Amino acid sequence: MQKVSVVIPCYNSGKTVLRAIQSVQTQTYEDIEIIVVNDGSTDASTIDLLKKVSKEIKVINQENKGLSSARNTGIKESNGKYILPLDSDDYLLPNFVEKAIIKIRNEKETHVVFSNLHMFGDIEGVLNRNYNYFVQLFTNQLPYCLIFEKKIWNDIGGYDENMKLGYEDWEFNIRLGKNGYYPSKINEALFYYSVSSKGMLQSKSDKNYINILRYIRRKHKDIYSINRIYNTWKDWKNSPKPYPIVFYIFMFVATEFIPGNIYNYIYSKLSFLKQSERVSE
Repeated sequence: MQKVSVVIPCYNSGKTVLRAIQSVQTQTYEDIEIIVVNDGSTDASTIDLLKKVSKEIKVINQENKGLSSARNTGIKESNGKYILPLDSDDYLLPNFVEKAIIKIRNEKETHVVFSNLHMFGDIEGVLNRNYNYFVQLFTNQLPYCLIFEKKIWNDIGGYDENMKLGYEDWEFNIRLGKNGYYPSKINEALFYYSVSSKGMLQSKSDKNYINILRYIRRKHKDIYSINRIYNTWKDWKNSPKPYPIVFYIFMFVATEFIPGNIYNYIYSKLSFLKQSERVSE
């Protein structure tokens, strides 16, 4: 076996992080190391819990620097050939890692793997995700749990630590595709994703959506030119897309011309767009 390093950032998430840890400890794949990065937690119960689990797993303490920094810290200290970032309020089914590694080994062109996901919390159901790099340029399409080879993280430069408003995965996943690493799906729901209206996604990320997208477009001007967007669409036009092409045209134009507060308001109200791929209750 080749080692898989699971990196779990933790900031005051003592109520859920143990569930995430235990879901890794019960994996059918045996060669796994768990690294929890305590990103400056201030909650006493979280700090006490991490002291206890540090007897069994690796816990790294750092001052609060954000999710991207915590992931990078954990990955730098990891020993695995493969990396699996896992948020502290999410968890895995027992065979997630095994099935992902089998897929990577059996498919020559596969270096990054994801699965469908179970949503729980404010929204429940199974969400079916299909990868399309054209779509990824406009929305945070992929699930928030990928397995990839550590060398890829090195190749593309890790997570962008300037992404402090949320959607850290989005920019990272865009760079995956930009460098030719197109994720491949396990067509099963093997990952549980927490959905909370009080969580960061609703309270911060969605309200700053236009700023996040504009930052990504400025950073990657080469792939957001009209000509490059058109060519990317041609390359991926036959792959599944959750929304009609008019939606992406609107996104491309509106990013430049609609005031940020209006854009964010419209986006926050279009909740059906975020749920449109839900396939079952």
